[in-house]
Amino acid sequence: MARPIGSRSKEKILSAVEKLLAVKGVKNISIADIASASGLSQGTIYYHYSAKDDIIFDVIEKHVDEMKKEFEEWFARHQEGISPDRFLEVILSKGVMLFDRAKMHLFLINECLSGNQLIRARYIEKWDEWKETLTKGVRSVFPNDKDPDATAYILMLIIDGLLVQEGIQASDWPLDRLITKIKKLG
Repeated sequence: MARPIGSRSKEKILSAVEKLLAVKGVKNISIADIASASGLSQGTIYYHYSAKDDIIFDVIEKHVDEMKKEFEEWFARHQEGISPDRFLEVILSKGVMLFDRAKMHLFLINECLSGNQLIRARYIEKWDEWKETLTKGVRSVFPNDKDPDATAYILMLIIDGLLVQEGIQASDWPLDRLITKIKKLG
């Protein structure tokens, strides 16, 4: 099991793995690659983690927790008087921009789809936490929404779709048109 996050070595490991994921994907990364990219010995890697999947778990956790934290801080600062347009704009743009690591996100999803049940379970757990956070925001900004959980889920699906488009470097996404369309659905 992984040791608690907090040491500089662990931060170096996670940073190196994030960069490696964006280039190589999960399957093509070895502990030796992580050691080389982080500037640490393999022994130091094994001191913090017993297996590569444990490192990936921490990357997933960090990935989703950063997005939740950014949203919660923004929402706390602007809770009074957030217009639905602004809420949707921030959720969609932050959802993608916080994932300026779109390729890493796609590699993690691919790992889940390719049968790594341990990573899939951890990913789902963290994604459910993000959905709960987003649902709270939806309830606050859209008080008449009869199913804020479904609205949060739809927003998450849109963010995932936008991440795919970002990852394959498709054309710019029309944020203003998306917001207009989402509001009409409600």
